[in-house]
Amino acid sequence: MFSLTRQCGKLYQLNYLMPLPMNNKQRVMCLAPGRASPGMALAKPVFDHEGSVLLTAETVLDEAMFKQMIRRCVYTISVYVADNRDEAMIERELADIRERVDMIFRGTGNAARDQLRDAILDYRIEKAR
Repeated sequence: MFSLTRQCGKLYQLNYLMPLPMNNKQRVMCLAPGRASPGMALAKPVFDHEGSVLLTAETVLDEAMFKQMIRRCVYTISVYVADNRDEAMIERELADIRERVDMIFRGTGNAARDQLRDAILDYRIEKAR
């Protein structure tokens, strides 16, 4: 199911992922509002550009909420999705993350650059688990 809408000067394709069955293992993913689907639950609150809360965490999303978020220029939301990955897949993802960060920070640098690399690596690994 998908539809098109134009908001904030951009064309969005509402191309929905399926809602999460509540009895499955789950993880948090950051998605554009047009990639989530009705029935998904927010993992974190949604704020507008002024910092006002539009939707609270755990809100179950519906079609009208997606249109409101796009109209108010919300570019990403955090939702719960089913986590069907096995341990081998998670390890491959972690290896890919390390490889990407190593590529970005290739070459020599200073202590501040190394701290930034470590912080980014830690953040990406945490998000992948």
